[in-house]
Amino acid sequence: LSVVDRAAELAPEDAGIQDGIGAVYAACDEQSKAIAFFERAVAAQTDNAHFIYNLAAAQRMVGQLSEAERNCDRVIELKPQEYAAYYIRADLRRWTSDDNHIGEMESLLLSGIRHWRSEMTLRFALAKECDDIGDHEKSFNYVKSACDLQRSHMDYDVQDDVKVIEEIIRAHNKASLSKCTSGHDSQEPIFVLGLPRTGTTLVERIIGSHSQVYAAGELNNFAIKFTRAIADQTEAREPTKGEMVRLSLQLDFRALGSSYIESTRPRTGQKAHFIDKMPQNYLYCGLISRALPNAKIILLDRNPMDSCYAMYKTMFTGAYPFSYELGDLGAYYLAYRRLIDHWNQVLGDRMLIVRYEDLVTDTELTAQRLLEYCDLPWEDACLDFHSNAAPTGTASAVQVRQPVYSSSVDKWRIYASQLRPLTEVFEANGIQTGSIEAHQEQAPN
Repeated sequence: LSVVDRAAELAPEDAGIQDGIGAVYAACDEQSKAIAFFERAVAAQTDNAHFIYNLAAAQRMVGQLSEAERNCDRVIELKPQEYAAYYIRADLRRWTSDDNHIGEMESLLLSGIRHWRSEMTLRFALAKECDDIGDHEKSFNYVKSACDLQRSHMDYDVQDDVKVIEEIIRAHNKASLSKCTSGHDSQEPIFVLGLPRTGTTLVERIIGSHSQVYAAGELNNFAIKFTRAIADQTEAREPTKGEMVRLSLQLDFRALGSSYIESTRPRTGQKAHFIDKMPQNYLYCGLISRALPNAKIILLDRNPMDSCYAMYKTMFTGAYPFSYELGDLGAYYLAYRRLIDHWNQVLGDRMLIVRYEDLVTDTELTAQRLLEYCDLPWEDACLDFHSNAAPTGTASAVQVRQPVYSSSVDKWRIYASQLRPLTEVFEANGIQTGSIEAHQEQAPN
């Protein structure tokens, strides 16, 4: 940020440099600054589809949805092969039988697409618009074909992830964690975590609308600091993931917590608290509890089938490789469930579990519960989160601009026959379609 701020001060006139500065700001979640530079680049080169696409993507993140739609239309007019623009546009609003782009996109598919990733992107866009108009069979077929394309180009074995989770459960038990050194005493962090598409962004928006809280977005900082601390112990070799889990118990947790807090500066520190909404921090709950004993840890829980289908139909970028095949999803979810059960037993009331279904059906009561857990006084702004202008770069960027709706609850049942392989996995392992919290009625939470 300090480097790009200096570049911005030089007031470059070159449109390509202005677009590049905007891209760096966007990567740093400074979307408002990014938009200013993207707009300058577009003003200088009004027919540059690349510049216009970057502007549309940033506008989506700050809630300028109609502007983003117009710019996506312009991109597609100038460059019909800019397939990412179709995907962004599909997500901007709910389409109808009289107003959609399904025919346009299907014609592109029939004409042949050279690169598999472009085809995958277009198929995800088609799945979204088909779902909107109620053509559920076609929607699922597009989701599956898109996921099959992605999965066929991945070198991934879900059992590798499952083994790491099982090692975390074995190594990070209550006894071993209690022997770790004391951590850093900062009360700033609020960790919001859980599988993607389970309501983490909605919780971030609710708490982040409080005057004492800054929403810092999805930070990789804890994982990076943890990994570097392990590397300092094993300079001569690169440890396996299993070794990293075991070695993590030997860390200086005060130093780990302190380095994490410092690494979030200068974006954090201006308010009493900040939110770290990296979903995969669920792997590090034990370490977080030791490194930052005063931090708040909020886990989102959602109906297993809704959770898995929501991931399956989402095109993630470079993350969640288990989400592109139903067998992988089932295997990973079972391991994840065991991990969350484990953290619930180990951490007790150090971790707050919030059900997605409660969040969307009784938002005010759930918001009160969240603020009480975070030791924050009630503010009405927390219920007016959809008016919060702060940017969000997640797959929920459009949804959080709307008042809470519950239409996604039990939506998986529309696709029950297609998702049967997943329900069979859950049924064989005693997993109900209820929530983790309901499954553990006697748990500490």
